[in-house]
Amino acid sequence: MKGGCRCGAIRYEVSGEPVGSLLCHCRDCQYAAGGGPAHDMALPRQSVTVIKGEPRAYWSTADSGKRVGRLFCATCGTPLLTELEGFPDLRIVAVGSLDDPSVFKPRASIWTSSAQPWSHIDPALPKFEKAFRA
Repeated sequence: MKGGCRCGAIRYEVSGEPVGSLLCHCRDCQYAAGGGPAHDMALPRQSVTVIKGEPRAYWSTADSGKRVGRLFCATCGTPLLTELEGFPDLRIVAVGSLDDPSVFKPRASIWTSSAQPWSHIDPALPKFEKAFRA
């Protein structure tokens, strides 16, 4: 898989298979996704490589007390990747930044306790009121 930002300044490649495909409804993801849940794929960190440009990072603190780094293009603002202090061996790919986002197959919804009342939560998927521990 390959992906990058809307303006083309940043590109990345994925060499592995996702270890998780999630819809995250936490409030921080709502900010990053523009209101609804973030559509994310978790991959082994070493399988995601930025091959062009350098994303900018915004770091915040999650409810767990661990830091979360959201990487984005400083030129066009496209959300790209997330790094989790609590899971340093993972890198999260924002599905919308993939060249072919149709490969995304969500396996669960997390932080449903924070979902907006208008947000659809697929009843066919497992759901977790908070994050689950892998």
